[in-house]
Amino acid sequence: MTPLPELTERSDFLIENARFMTLATHGPDGVWASTVNYVPLRNPLGLLWYSLRRARHSRNIEAAPRVSGSIYLTGLPGLGLDGAQFTAVAKPVGPDELDTLSAWYYERNFPDEEVRGEWRLPLDEFRGDGPRRFYRLEVREWWLLDIDQWLVDKNDQRIAVPLDAITDGPTVDGGGDGNGVGDQDEDKDKNIDDNHNHNHNDDSDSEDNHDHDHDHGSDGSGGAR
Repeated sequence: MTPLPELTERSDFLIENARFMTLATHGPDGVWASTVNYVPLRNPLGLLWYSLRRARHSRNIEAAPRVSGSIYLTGLPGLGLDGAQFTAVAKPVGPDELDTLSAWYYERNFPDEEVRGEWRLPLDEFRGDGPRRFYRLEVREWWLLDIDQWLVDKNDQRIAVPLDAITDGPTVDGGGDGNGVGDQDEDKDKNIDDNHNHNHNDDSDSEDNHDHDHDHGSDGSGGAR
């Protein structure tokens, strides 16, 4: 049985470093999966991204806010990979939170101010009849790959992690324990910038290409896009 502190450490590392998730939604036209670029939210645990309103996953969230997803990383010590699965409820960010959460998104995604300025979109695009929205999900259940069991029997299984064990971390208001995130921001900035050059969550869900449009929302958004 994997000790809880180890599950917490693995979860925190994935949440803070993966930065791209596979977001599964469903709606009137069936199920859909999109690759979106997120930044983490804590207390409660959540993920934040932006996408085009017309993107299929965005339309699905409007119709059915219950979602699921996964994040993973490769090239890690030991087994070489790690991953998490989750269920959640997603919704558009309302006007009351737009200024604060959009600033958090850009600061976490692009720590370098000059790079951030190149990627930042006018907030009018996220208001009223604008083509984009920021979206946030609140995690309801969280599982990790059960690596210890896999090493015993090679069966792919998951192990549940209590949410109260993974809520701490950097928060929008500057609180949290940090979880060692700050020292990694420069590398993240480079990695995100490289990925964004072909992935912008812009999700126009032009159903065939997208969902790596920045998912950035594959919808031209920059987020789950």
